[in-house]
Amino acid sequence: MTVLAAVVLLLPFVLSPGASFALTLTGATAGDRTAGLRVGIGTSIGIALIAAVAGLSGVGNLVAANELIRAWFETIGGLLLIGFGAMPLLKSWRARKKGGSPRSTTRPSRLLLWSFIAVVTNVKALALYVIVVPSVIPGEKPAIYEYAVVATVHIAMLLGWLALVGALVANVPAIANRPRITTVLQALATGVLVVLGVLSCVAGIATLFS
Repeated sequence: MTVLAAVVLLLPFVLSPGASFALTLTGATAGDRTAGLRVGIGTSIGIALIAAVAGLSGVGNLVAANELIRAWFETIGGLLLIGFGAMPLLKSWRARKKGGSPRSTTRPSRLLLWSFIAVVTNVKALALYVIVVPSVIPGEKPAIYEYAVVATVHIAMLLGWLALVGALVANVPAIANRPRITTVLQALATGVLVVLGVLSCVAGIATLFS
């Protein structure tokens, strides 16, 4: 697979709002100027792990083919996303109740871990590398090479996109210095994470009890 083909394949996955985008907004609206980089690194580690496992073993195919395993991933991953979304909101509410600044309540050091957990428990991310990628790679070269190309391009695009989003939110005065705007962005980030989590849980639970 060429780099251009990988870019075309991955563009919708990178630009569409998801957990990584929402976590970046969470950190950036709390004043963390490196939120995009932190989330990007955590997500990139997860992507590299998924791609390596999918390319070197049959675990990826097992997850893709087993509805029960996918259902547990969806349920657990959904609960984690809901928690990630609700935690900053809860801390912000507590800070307001105590008369403190809600922007100082998010701990940026946790963003890397949160983003890693979010991607490795995300069934859509797993499906990308165990279903979508195998269906489009030409097969002329070893599978691990094709996976490495896709993962490298994916990581590069993701790091650039999240760094840009984080820098805009944290560094542009028109955004960073207006509490109303940062509050709206924080609410948007929370909403995206919670909605993604609920949808994932519903899909997982429906499969488990079907």
